[in-house]
Amino acid sequence: MTDPPRPRSGLRAHYVRRVTPDDVGSRVSVRHLVPDPDRGPTPTDVVGRLLVMDDDVLLLVDRDGQLVVVDATAVVASRVVPPHPRLPPEPEGVGTQERPLVRRAARVVLLDPLERVLLVAHAPSSTRRVWTAPGGGLTPGETHEEAAVRELREELGLMPELGPWIWRRRVQFPFRGVWLDQDERWFLARAEVDVAAAPLDDLGAVEARWWTLEELSTTRELLAPSALPEHLVALRAEGLPPEPVDVGH
Repeated sequence: MTDPPRPRSGLRAHYVRRVTPDDVGSRVSVRHLVPDPDRGPTPTDVVGRLLVMDDDVLLLVDRDGQLVVVDATAVVASRVVPPHPRLPPEPEGVGTQERPLVRRAARVVLLDPLERVLLVAHAPSSTRRVWTAPGGGLTPGETHEEAAVRELREELGLMPELGPWIWRRRVQFPFRGVWLDQDERWFLARAEVDVAAAPLDDLGAVEARWWTLEELSTTRELLAPSALPEHLVALRAEGLPPEPVDVGH
């Protein structure tokens, strides 16, 4: 009969503990479920520096400076881990207004046969709601076009043919307490189906609906960019721009 294994000592034993909000700033490993159209929810692991943790979401920054958004309800296991012995550490002190995370993103100006535009309401904080085009950040190795197609499929279950890059936008804003410096490309696409349901898979998104130009021009809701109605008027009147137009904040 062999003796039972003895507990290991050292850093690993010290660091292996469940992640809590008190661990913000620490390096953590999180296993969570992600949707897979073929296999269903599939576990995957992410390692990074924890920036935010609450009942809804975990925000991490990985070694490449990429923001990773994890649905808190999909977390299977989590632990605080020591620094990697050979690789550089994940960035510290980022995600503030002074040092925002730079993020590349893609959005889609999706029009229906009635020339209405589909917008998604995002809640970047408990007191703020902003309507903007569907889209989101690029994953490593992904092009803007690939991200635009993926985001439409994940958020709304739509797969329209993607049109040209028409607008560009650079904006800084807080998301769940993390400041982002987001560089966006906006693409044009057309949909032949109605979308009445809320977004399928986008943390912070609370509603999706079609807007007429008149509704956008008279609403008191926050729009991003704020001059969205004017740019849609120009797009309708002048057609596709010869090069992407800067649509501002």
